[in-house]
Amino acid sequence: MIKQLSYIWRKLGSIHLTVVLCLLLTADLTYGYISINRRTNLFASLNDIGLTAWIETYGRHNLLYTAWFFILLGLLTLLCINTFACTTDRVILLIRSREHFGIQRFLFKFSPHIMHYAMIILLVGYLFSYISAQVIVSQTMVPGTTITLPGKTAQITFESFEPVYYHGDRLAFLNNYVISPRAKLLLTDGDYNKTAVLSYNQPVWFKGYGIFLKNFAPRKKDGMAIRVRIDMNIRKDPGVCVYIAGIILFTAGLFMYLAEWIFFKKYTKESL
Repeated sequence: MIKQLSYIWRKLGSIHLTVVLCLLLTADLTYGYISINRRTNLFASLNDIGLTAWIETYGRHNLLYTAWFFILLGLLTLLCINTFACTTDRVILLIRSREHFGIQRFLFKFSPHIMHYAMIILLVGYLFSYISAQVIVSQTMVPGTTITLPGKTAQITFESFEPVYYHGDRLAFLNNYVISPRAKLLLTDGDYNKTAVLSYNQPVWFKGYGIFLKNFAPRKKDGMAIRVRIDMNIRKDPGVCVYIAGIILFTAGLFMYLAEWIFFKKYTKESL
C-alpha cells in the first residue's frame, strides 16, 4: 500500500505531468479565447452572479462554448496538485541537505518554493471567491435613493455625483469628459454614519461587503440631458482574505529570491 501511494505521489509531482498540463492549458485557453470572442455575453455575468449560479444558468446550457471553462477548472486543479507534490519533494530534499548551507543561505533557498505554495493559495482563493461570494445583483441608484444590505439594518444612500472632468490641450477630444467618476455615499447602521467616495479604482468596504462602481451617467459635461445614475456591484467575498494572503506570501518569496540573487550570487563570484 505504501509503495502504491509513493508511486502515485511521484507521478503527481512529475515534471512530465507539468509539461503535459501546460500544453493542455494552452490548447484549452486558445479554445476559450475563441469561445469568449464569439459569445461574450455568456461570460459577462460570471462575476455578477457567482460560479454556482452561472453553472446552473449559462454554463450547463451552452456547453459548446463553456466546456473549455470546466476543462480549465479540472486542469488547474491537477496543476495545483502537481505543483504541491513537486514543491513538497523539493522542500524535503532541501531540509535534508541543510548542513551544506549557512543558516541565512538555507532560509533564502526556500524562496522559489514559497512562491509556488503562494500560487496554489492564490488559485484556491480565486476558486473559493467564485464559489462562496454572496453577490447582490447590480444596483442602479440615482441621487437620494437608499438600499439596505440583506439581513442587516445597514443602509447605503447615494448622496451626490461629483465627477472630475478632463480639461487640457493634449487630448482635446476628451475635453469635458469624466476622467474620474466620484459618487458620494452615506453609510449608516443605527447610530453609525460615515461618508465615503466611490470610484472605479476606489471601492468602498462596509459591514463585510465590497461596493464596486460598475457604470455611471452622464459621461460628459454639457452633453445630452441624461439623469445622473450609478450602477454598483455589491458582494461579500470571504475568498478575498485567502488570495490576499497568497499575494503577500508570493511577494515575500519574490523579495527573498531577489535578495539571494543579489547578495549570495555576488558573494559567490567574489570568492571564486
